[in-house]
Amino acid sequence: MERKHRALLLALPTVLTLLFFFVAPMVYILVHTLHENGFSDFVDFFGDPFYRNILWVTLRVSLVSTAISLVLGYPTAFYMARTKSRMKQVMMIVILFPFLVSAVVRSYGWMVILGTNGLLNQLLQSLGLISTPLKILNTETAVIIGMIHLLVPYMVLSLVGVLQSIDPNVEYAAYSLGASPLQTFSKVVFPLSLPGIISGCVLVFTMSMTSYVTPKLLGGSKFRMMATMVVQEINVNFDWGAASAISYILLAVILLVQIAVVLCTSGYMKRMGGGK
Repeated sequence: MERKHRALLLALPTVLTLLFFFVAPMVYILVHTLHENGFSDFVDFFGDPFYRNILWVTLRVSLVSTAISLVLGYPTAFYMARTKSRMKQVMMIVILFPFLVSAVVRSYGWMVILGTNGLLNQLLQSLGLISTPLKILNTETAVIIGMIHLLVPYMVLSLVGVLQSIDPNVEYAAYSLGASPLQTFSKVVFPLSLPGIISGCVLVFTMSMTSYVTPKLLGGSKFRMMATMVVQEINVNFDWGAASAISYILLAVILLVQIAVVLCTSGYMKRMGGGK
């Protein structure tokens, strides 16, 4: 019992910080919005095709960014977890290096690469693959590229630890029972790595949904996502009620998607475990 009290005391500063700096402001904004406008801002959001389209674009960009980050991050993390060469340390440095550069600087770097006269178009034209420059900057594609560059390291770091914790003897046992490499991966490695996949996907999806800098710089003034709309409602329209409604709708969507992911994956793990 005494150990439990010590644990609670250790967690108390973190809990109080979260309550004071996160929960309290969120509750205050919600109460203030409902007191001033009721649910009209929420009704207006879902009743306006303009806002519904922004929600759909945000979901689409976030889901695509998460899926591609997983496809790129899983093989990288798997190799890093299995290799014993010095390449592992080199790859870890490469993965961690982007954290030393802000999202703003990275976005400006992609603007130089993806611009009409950028490095990518110059390369493609010099190779004779295109005759006129491709319009990539200020499009959804540019935003997704920037998102992936920003978020793949988070996916890799979420997966490496889980993959390293899988006992190699489990795989050897599967091989000894006649399982092929594909069967071993699908029936043994993949289910055991699901906790890392879930945490990585949830983290990447949440960061994509709430991203502001990358969509603003790479998407241009005409490309809008939920986070950019919150800032626009406050700084341009001076409508705190609408900004609050968009923020809470964004939070609700993120929570619903996370709950759905956890329920689906837990059901899959139960089936893989024979319903236990």
